Amino acid sequence: MATTTDELHSPRGGDTKRRILAAAMALYARRGVKGTGLAAIGQAAGVTHAAVLYHFGSSHDLLLAVLDERDRRFWRETAAEWEGRSGLAALRQMPRLAEWNRANFALAKLFTVLEAENLDADDEAHGYFLQRRRRVRGRLQRAIEEGQRRGEIRADIDAVVKADEAVAFMDGAQLNAMLDPSVDIVAIFTSYTDALIAQLAVARAAAPARAKQRPGARRRR
Repeated sequence: MATTTDELHSPRGGDTKRRILAAAMALYARRGVKGTGLAAIGQAAGVTHAAVLYHFGSSHDLLLAVLDERDRRFWRETAAEWEGRSGLAALRQMPRLAEWNRANFALAKLFTVLEAENLDADDEAHGYFLQRRRRVRGRLQRAIEEGQRRGEIRADIDAVVKADEAVAFMDGAQLNAMLDPSVDIVAIFTSYTDALIAQLAVARAAAPARAKQRPGARRRR
């Protein structure tokens, strides 16, 4: 049974729902959805299996609620890094995403584990991850295209390909940092970002050097 409006807005009901959501997020980050039953989530939250269904309706709805909560926290805390920025200024913010992932390791791991579980088209959250990836790529693509319009990014750069490359880098770098804790995720994001900007930026003509005067030569008046 789905949660009623009164239940959602009651302090007791809201607290129970938050505990269930927190338990699901922690267990999904460790075992994934396929390795976690609703009974285990209920036990971790201190409620029954029936209570989990009462608040979320189904395992699918609980999964979507977990993803929405993770994204809500991510965008709330990182949106300011992108707001009002475009072109190279927007791309320079990429290391800030790595800083957030490092500071919120459990949430970053949750995203990576669930994304890996939903690679096939018939997986229940496949559409969510596909659309989210396309939104991120779209932001990067628009940043590059705006930089091209302003003349700060080379016109011969394929914005779609470069945006896809950046998304692939971010996903791969995050996975490697999870597999090997010695990987400095912020350092490699910074290194990649610097190299990307150096490749994209329009070369500025160097100021002409002043001719050197030969020793003993007199200046003309």
